[in-house]
Amino acid sequence: MSADFSVRSLAFSARSLALAGACSDDVDIHSAVAEFREIIRMVGLVHSVCGAWTGVSAHRVHRFFFNDWPEDWLALYNERQIFADDPFVEEARRSMTLYLWSEVETRRPLTPRAQAVYDVGRAYGWREVVGVPIHGPMGYQGLVSLASFEAVTFSPQERACLDLISRAIHERCRREIGFGLVSEDMPKLTAREIECMQWVAVGKTDWEIAQVLGISRSTAHFHIEGAKRKLGSSSRSECVTRLALYGLI
Repeated sequence: MSADFSVRSLAFSARSLALAGACSDDVDIHSAVAEFREIIRMVGLVHSVCGAWTGVSAHRVHRFFFNDWPEDWLALYNERQIFADDPFVEEARRSMTLYLWSEVETRRPLTPRAQAVYDVGRAYGWREVVGVPIHGPMGYQGLVSLASFEAVTFSPQERACLDLISRAIHERCRREIGFGLVSEDMPKLTAREIECMQWVAVGKTDWEIAQVLGISRSTAHFHIEGAKRKLGSSSRSECVTRLALYGLI
C-alpha cells in the first residue's frame, strides 16, 4: 500500500467516524447528506442514492431518501424498466454486507436480461458501484448505492467505513420521516395458533398438524382459521407470509 493511499484511508476513516457519530445525534439531515457525499468522493465515488421499500405485493411502498444519480441515467433506467431485472438490486435481497457491482457479476451466472443490464451500465460509463443492503422488520429492505465512472479500489478499512456511513446515513434519513415504522399493533395470536401456523408454513395439512400436536383435526383447523382472521388473511399462504413479516414464525 502506498503512502498516499494510507493517508487517504486515515483521513477517510476519521471523517467517516465523525459522520456516523453525528447521525446518531440527529444532525441536520441536509448537512449529513452533504457531508456523506463529500466523504465518498474521497475514495472516487461521485454519485449516490439511498432508498428503501417495505411491504409485499400490491402493498409494497418504495421511497428514495436522496438521489443524485445523473438525470439521463435515471431516464434510461426507467425507460428500459431495468429495476425488475437489475442483479445489483437483487443482490441486496441476498446479502447482509457491502458488495461491489464487479463482484456480483462473478458470484453466480447471470440471466440474459441481467447481463443486458450490465451491458447497458458499462455502455453508459459506470465502472464500479458499491451496494450496502439494509434489512429490517416487516419486510423492510433498504439499499445505499455509490457509483464511479472510474475503476476504484478500496482497502479493507475503507470498505468497512463505507459500510458504516451508508448504514448511518440511511438510518438518519429513515428516522427523519419515520419510514417503515409499524403503525398497527402486533396481532395477538395464541401460542396454539402460532404453533399450528408454524406447521402450515412447512406444508402440513390439518390432519397432519393434529397428529403432531395430539389434537383433533377440527381443533387444528379452528386455530388456523383464528390466525387467518386476526391477520385479515384470505388464504393460508398469505397468513404465513404476514406472520413471517411480523417475526412470529
